[in-house]
Amino acid sequence: MAARWAALALAWCACAAAPAAPPPPATPRPCDTLLLRSPPPMPQHVREHEATAAQTARALSELVEAGAADEERAAALARAAARAPLHPPPAAVALGAPQLHLGVLYQTEPPRLYVFQQNNSAALQLFWRTLASAWNASAVIWSNAWFSCESDGGSWWGGAAAARGSGPARAAAAIFRRLPAVPCEEAMHEWLGGPPPCDPDTTECRAVPVFGSADRRLEYECKCRGGFWRAGASGWVRGAPLRTGLRCAECANSGAACLADAYRAALLPADLAGVLLCLVIAIVIFKKRKCKAVAMGMWTVLEVVLLGAMLMYASAASQLISDSRWRCIVGAWLRELGFVACYGSVVLRLWVLLAEFRTRKAHRWTPRDAEVLRVVGAMLLGAACYLAAFTATAACEAGCAHAAWHHVTAAAELLLLAAGLRTAHAARNANVPFQERSWLAAALWTEGLSGIVWRLLAVVGVAPEISPLAATVRAHISAGAALACVLAPRLWHGYRTRSLALEVHWAALP
Repeated sequence: MAARWAALALAWCACAAAPAAPPPPATPRPCDTLLLRSPPPMPQHVREHEATAAQTARALSELVEAGAADEERAAALARAAARAPLHPPPAAVALGAPQLHLGVLYQTEPPRLYVFQQNNSAALQLFWRTLASAWNASAVIWSNAWFSCESDGGSWWGGAAAARGSGPARAAAAIFRRLPAVPCEEAMHEWLGGPPPCDPDTTECRAVPVFGSADRRLEYECKCRGGFWRAGASGWVRGAPLRTGLRCAECANSGAACLADAYRAALLPADLAGVLLCLVIAIVIFKKRKCKAVAMGMWTVLEVVLLGAMLMYASAASQLISDSRWRCIVGAWLRELGFVACYGSVVLRLWVLLAEFRTRKAHRWTPRDAEVLRVVGAMLLGAACYLAAFTATAACEAGCAHAAWHHVTAAAELLLLAAGLRTAHAARNANVPFQERSWLAAALWTEGLSGIVWRLLAVVGVAPEISPLAATVRAHISAGAALACVLAPRLWHGYRTRSLALEVHWAALP
């Protein structure tokens, strides 16, 4: 009996010393699809997305009409549409022909093909519903945004669907894209535990997916609207800093805290003053066009130089545009057209001086104003074609276009300046009045050095293209150098001529 009790005591001690069993793993929170009440922001190239959806639907309709439509061919069409050169690229493509019980959905990352009859789960229902929404419509239908749970946490989705063909040959196609975020709306409140903790009047709100969390799929993200600011909230705020709420103050009442808007507001008068100065000098040049100092320098070319300087000042003033995409495009057009008009005219003026120097006096050939203006016009046309390609293909996404465009543009500017300096060096022995050759070469050197410094700043990551202060400084250096070096010698000559005339007049008086 004693042995039995001893054995029971040992067993009880062993059980007490054994570690507690681990708790059962927590089951992840189920994730239902969240459908919003409004469509997401449209992509940059809306027409291309709509055309791709319509062409894919038409291709499937032709296969149906020819009796050759099946899952394999529909999947091949979906993969081909997913490789379409769209921006942003398609994340999924769906095709369907209900009369043949045919429906396929192809997702690009990771590559995966779903067949409607085999996989009609809740996570895919909105893909099929978007595909069916265009069946009775002649135009392309854009779906509302929805959040679909996936293994990596989930994604926002949106799509464009189109149907083509008629009768038994009708077919539909839809092009879908993943969205990094969508604007906040009331449909999210239940998911996120209430409305966003940020002021709707002074802030912008959006919902972003949360990766690596089984409990939370989405969270709010807020930032101050344009014209408002808050200390420590220069960009999007999310997570713990947002729990106490976000309310921004007006920049007009913030002193120097709202730097970007303050820069734009403070620098705009300086840029507009440069534009006004160029306009006043242009009027003076036109009125004094028969004066010797102005006529010898081709007054029409001087007017083109002033026009280019005015456009460069206007490019700095375009930083006041609130939309980053339009600010990038407008600034690039004004800057490059102004540069070509201004410094292209300077280079051509040096070419005229070289031509006069290298021809004999008896057979002197001097290019006329009309010939120089035609060459400037051809240069401006080439710059306009380049800028049209920039506008069509450059993606002004995060404030401005890709850096490759700016590097190529800067290289073209430096090549033009190098050609001008080579011409100035060739005419170094020319006897030019007012020391015009030296002043024109000084303008080219100043602009060349500032352009090199500008590119070096961009290479090290300063990104001067998106800085209002940098744009204003560069505009004043570029346009100011041209105005000072091209016009100042002539104005000084006119002043000296009047002074000498007055001295002779006073000396002749008894």
